[in-house]
Amino acid sequence: MSGNDLAHNTLIPLVFIAVADPLEGAVSSLANVIGSADTYNHSIPSAKELEHGIRDLSRAGLIRANGLALSLTAKGRDLWKTISERDQLMHRRIEQAASALGAIRCVGAEPGWSLSEHAWEDAYAEYSPQFALELRRLRNA
Repeated sequence: MSGNDLAHNTLIPLVFIAVADPLEGAVSSLANVIGSADTYNHSIPSAKELEHGIRDLSRAGLIRANGLALSLTAKGRDLWKTISERDQLMHRRIEQAASALGAIRCVGAEPGWSLSEHAWEDAYAEYSPQFALELRRLRNA
């Protein structure tokens, strides 16, 4: 993906909102991020997509990743406050985030925060009991 790529320009706002929206405290778990992305987009970003989005947003100074704990920086909180106060409708929040984040440089292929498939699966299983059963079956096979 590149910074001008449609997939990049769709992924970055979704990952930003997925980190920002479920944030009740200072930190959001990866399972909450996956759940929020599903709520907004009715799909779950893959491990590689989340890794890409987190790298881009971290490099832009909007989020901080400490292992699997994700949080907004002061700059990210300011942006989220602007987006969330402007409109409560999910699709409009995505549109506003896309507009605000359109210039985010793509660094997804560069070194940075990484997410293993195993960690992604565990977080998805925490979010989805149905996936947890399937994952247990696959890992025990």
